Amino acid sequence: MRRIPYLTVVALVCAVAPSAMQAQTSAITEFPTPSTFSLPQGMDIGCDGNVWYSETNAGKIAVQRPNRTSAEFTVPNGGQPFILKVAPDGIWFTDSVNRAIGHLNPDTGKIKEFAIPSGASPFFIQVAVDGSKWFSVTSGVGRLSPNGVITEWDVTLEHADDNIEQLSLDPFGNVWFAERNFDGAGAAGTNKVRRLNPDTNVISTYLVPTFGGNPAGVVANANGTVWVSEYFANALALLNPFVAPHTNAVVAPNSGNASKQVAIVPRAISGPAAGTKTRVAASVNSVRPLVTTGWVEYPIPTADAMAEDMRVDQHGRLWFEEDSGLLGSLDPYHAIFAEYTVPSINSGYYNIVLDQDETRLWFTEAGLFAPVATKIGFLKIKDE
Repeated sequence: MRRIPYLTVVALVCAVAPSAMQAQTSAITEFPTPSTFSLPQGMDIGCDGNVWYSETNAGKIAVQRPNRTSAEFTVPNGGQPFILKVAPDGIWFTDSVNRAIGHLNPDTGKIKEFAIPSGASPFFIQVAVDGSKWFSVTSGVGRLSPNGVITEWDVTLEHADDNIEQLSLDPFGNVWFAERNFDGAGAAGTNKVRRLNPDTNVISTYLVPTFGGNPAGVVANANGTVWVSEYFANALALLNPFVAPHTNAVVAPNSGNASKQVAIVPRAISGPAAGTKTRVAASVNSVRPLVTTGWVEYPIPTADAMAEDMRVDQHGRLWFEEDSGLLGSLDPYHAIFAEYTVPSINSGYYNIVLDQDETRLWFTEAGLFAPVATKIGFLKIKDE
């Protein structure tokens, strides 16, 4: 693809230049999960400061309150919650075992699950402003409407063992999603980031800059640009979909009413948990972005970082996790990375979320790479 000047592209795709980087020494505080070896994964924070996360192997949804006490809710029928989101009406989550979208009312302990008519297993989930729940399945995306109808759009995968994982909703009502594979880079990896327009059923496909870079995370920005983490290309890429080459295809969806199961589950109270605080110093590096038509690709300084989950703060700074054991931020306007090592070794696969005041970056420690005690924690990113 044709190379174009970096500063010209940055002026187009970075609507807000982030403020100066924060102090490069900080602290990480970690807390043990109420259930040990529970594979904590999806995480979100309510406006009341409650930190919610799934304990997949334990089959529970957990919450840590600001006073450090915790509560757990067991998902019925052997369910295993994966990713969750806090909504005004409660906690929505994906249950891959029961092949359902679940809802927890924290006040009553009532859990309602909506079975996916196709029998597909859901992974990631987002809640739209109209109350619809969007979710990813192995070969596509689906929507649970507020009236209980599930609609699914299927795509043709690059490889038989690929799957759709993270998804994000943009300001125009489109759904962005990434296809990934764990077999490695190059021909074994994947290349596609897709956008669904649910009003027209048009799916647009964009190819990441590095062949087989394996897009894993995706975050749509308010200005229409999209961040993509390239797991095996060891890069974070900013896509301008108004400029980047792409192809379009119309995909006919399938719809059906979701059957429902309801159960009342007790809550188990524990805590308050004692946190372990560790001072951490950032490794700060500037990089030279790679620019192609519609894309700016920022190489991550740490080799084999395995970056996936991302969040954008109010200054336009990109926060991300590295499954290899680090948390990081990228100032895209100045192309500067800051990376912090998570104190607990072998604790990755992480999911992250910024708190309401953007003073802390919370994360789960799933311990996917070794049999370690699982935790949640936060990186202090500015004074409260």
